[in-house]
Amino acid sequence: MSRAIAAAAVLAFALTACGSGDSGGGGQAAESRTLTYWMYQDRTPQAGEVVEKIRKDFEKANPGVTVKIVKIPKDDFNTKLGSAISSKTGPDVSTLDQPLVSKYAKDGTIVELPAGTVSEGTYFKGAYDTNLGTDGKYYGLPLDQTGVALFYNKKLVPTPPTTWDEMKAASEKVHAADPNVAGMVVPKGDGYGGWMFPGIVAGNGLEMADVASKKILFDQPQAVEALQLWVDLLKSSPRKITDSDQPFQNGLAGMMISGPWDVPTIREQFPELDFSVAPLPYKTEPAGNIGGENAVVYKTSPNQDLAWKWLTFITNETNNGPLADALGGFPVHTKATAVGSGPEHEAFLAQLKVAHARPAVPEWIQINDEIIAPAIESALLGKMTAQEALTDAANKTRSLLGWNS
Repeated sequence: MSRAIAAAAVLAFALTACGSGDSGGGGQAAESRTLTYWMYQDRTPQAGEVVEKIRKDFEKANPGVTVKIVKIPKDDFNTKLGSAISSKTGPDVSTLDQPLVSKYAKDGTIVELPAGTVSEGTYFKGAYDTNLGTDGKYYGLPLDQTGVALFYNKKLVPTPPTTWDEMKAASEKVHAADPNVAGMVVPKGDGYGGWMFPGIVAGNGLEMADVASKKILFDQPQAVEALQLWVDLLKSSPRKITDSDQPFQNGLAGMMISGPWDVPTIREQFPELDFSVAPLPYKTEPAGNIGGENAVVYKTSPNQDLAWKWLTFITNETNNGPLADALGGFPVHTKATAVGSGPEHEAFLAQLKVAHARPAVPEWIQINDEIIAPAIESALLGKMTAQEALTDAANKTRSLLGWNS
């Protein structure tokens, strides 16, 4: 009898020690846990040093825990991640491009952010909302954010416009003074212009869609006015000028909309250009678009609790500033200190505080590239009115999604 009891005790202990089947990871002893985190390959050696310091600090704060970081070139990341997920060999937690969060949430690949993990207001709303699923729940945390703002040539546009009317007036003044100079580099109807467009629409008080109610909204008057703004700007910003090589950088355009990645390039390659950056002009309220990376936890992970602990650590007030800079973006934590300074830096920080997330629709990239972008271009080329172009695009989107309104 004593041997049977002893055998049972040994078996019970063994089962307890290797109880990794618990989806929350609670069955594993904390002192021997390994967390696997996939992320993009480091942009620079200095960026790698930032990530390594954060990893060591986390391990120090959690004795016995090892964080295994796997770095993958960005261009290969989604393909390798998809293959790993299909073969059930994926990581516990990983970086994920913003538009993919709603897709992975819908198909059950990633898990919902547990209630109470973060406090309300921890992250900027636009960045936080990029983690929404179609069900209105959050499925990840933001790592960094970026967006676009208004670049202006201080010689041609001494005072940056803050409203749509001021922007049109500034553009007209520049072109009237010299017909060989465009007032502005107007975005085109391509994927990049389509990414910018929701931020312009939000500046007129409208979202592109109401996902909860399954309603497409970008054929409404506020969105039509936003597209008409770009159409009107073309009158003082002919493409025969703006289609030239780097027109803003070469002094052939007074303004352009672009991101922080252009600031150091212009400073280095066009040192004589006196320019600065300001938040996007708006009609009814300050707003803009958003890009960047999020991080999510996978359903197959046996370490989900530890994964969320890792994500809250790397995005906390202390770590998020250096991490976001290492990733090439701006902080998402409202109390984090951004790396960098200067008027251009401050303009992007102000812009991102009022950024709006894209609709949490898994098909949104397809909608952006194949439906909205061509609609924008049709209006800009004069093939359709702004209203006609967006009405047609909205109807195509409703058909694609199976929405009735």
